[in-house]
Amino acid sequence: MRTITDAQRKSFLQYLNDYITWNDIDEGKKNMQDHREHHRYFQERLSKKAIQDMDETKFKEVYKELWASNIWGNKDWYVENKLLKPNKDLSFIKSQLTKLFHDDNLPLAQRYNEFKKNIKGLGSSALTELLHFVYPDRYCLWNDKPKTVLPALSLDSLLPDKVFKYQIADGEEYALCNEVMDSLRKELIQAGIKNADFIDLDCYLWFIFSQRLPKRKRGRPEEVKEVVVVKPRKETLKIETHEDAEYFMLKLGEMLGYITYTCDKKSKSNNSELGAVAMLKDLPAFAGERDMGFARYIDVIWFDEDENPLYCIEVEHTTNIVNSLTKLHQLGHFRVNFFVVASEDKRSKFETEMGKAPYRSEKDRYHFISYDELISLYESGDTFFKLKNKLFGE
Repeated sequence: MRTITDAQRKSFLQYLNDYITWNDIDEGKKNMQDHREHHRYFQERLSKKAIQDMDETKFKEVYKELWASNIWGNKDWYVENKLLKPNKDLSFIKSQLTKLFHDDNLPLAQRYNEFKKNIKGLGSSALTELLHFVYPDRYCLWNDKPKTVLPALSLDSLLPDKVFKYQIADGEEYALCNEVMDSLRKELIQAGIKNADFIDLDCYLWFIFSQRLPKRKRGRPEEVKEVVVVKPRKETLKIETHEDAEYFMLKLGEMLGYITYTCDKKSKSNNSELGAVAMLKDLPAFAGERDMGFARYIDVIWFDEDENPLYCIEVEHTTNIVNSLTKLHQLGHFRVNFFVVASEDKRSKFETEMGKAPYRSEKDRYHFISYDELISLYESGDTFFKLKNKLFGE
C-alpha cells in the first residue's frame, strides 16, 4: 500500500462540501438513515446470541435483507439451493458465522479465508456487506462504488489493479482494501466529519458515484433490432429466434451449475420471459462501473458462485458477427471465455475474424457454437442430469 499523496487527498476531498450540503436535504438524510437502519438490523441479527438462536427461517430473512442479494430473481431458491444444501447443515453455518464475527483472537484475513473455504454461496459483496454493517467502525464495504470511485479520483494506485478488475480473491486482499479504506475514513475525520466510520465513508462514495461522476447510458447501444416472428413450437427443439438461443444458453448454464444472467429480461422464448429463466435479475458488482456498463449489454453471462464471470455469450441471429466480437472484446481483460452462438453458415466468418487483430493473439478464448450444436448439447445435458437426479437423488 502506498501513502496518500497531497494530490490524492485533494482529489478525494473535492466533493466533501457538496456532500455535507446534500446530507442536509431529504435525499441525503434518507440515504444515511437507510445505512444506519441496515447496520442496526445486522448488528442485532448477527450478535453471538442471535446466531445461536437462529433457525432456517431467520437465516433466510438475514440473507434476503442483504443489498447484495437483490441481484437474485428468486431469493428463497438461492438460499435453499446455494446456501443451505451445499453447506452441511445450519448448525455448521452458524458455527462459521460465530467464528467470523466474534472470534477476536484471529486476524481478519484468516477469519475471512476460513469462512470462504468452509461456506459456499456468499460472494465478496455479500460477505463484506455483512462485516461492514455488523462492525461499521472496523470494516469497509467493498463493491462497485469503491471500484468505480477510487480510479475516477486517481486513488487506484493505492491498491493492486486486480481488486478493481475482479472480485476479492481472499482475506488478504480484503484486509488490504480495508486498510486503504480506513486511511480514507481518517481523511474524512481530519477534514471535519467527526467520528466518521465506514458508513460515513460509504455514503460519501455513494454521493460521488451517484451525484458527481458522469452517468453512463443504461440503454443498449444503437444496433439493428431484429423483427421476431413468433412461430408455434414444434415437438423437436429448434432455434428460430435470437431469444430462443438465449433461452437455451440460460437453461444450459443452469444445468451445468453456473449462475446465469441475461440483458434481455423482457424478451420471450418458450412462453417465458428470459428474465424469469435467468437466475440473476441484475449483475453482481464484480467490477467498476465502466466494465459493468459493458457487461450489462452482453446477451448471456455465466457466473461462478463467487460472482465472477466465467463465460460471456453473444447470439448473432441477423446482424454481422463482428458486432458480437466487438462487444465481447470490451471484457477481454477479465478471466473469461467467449462464445458466439449463431447458425452454422456464420462459422466461416467467425473463423476469418479470429485470424485478425485483436482476436488473433487470444483466439483460444473465443468459441463458436452453432444452433444445432447448442440444441444437441442442451438435450444431452437435460437427459444426463435427469438421469443423474433419478439415480443419485441430487
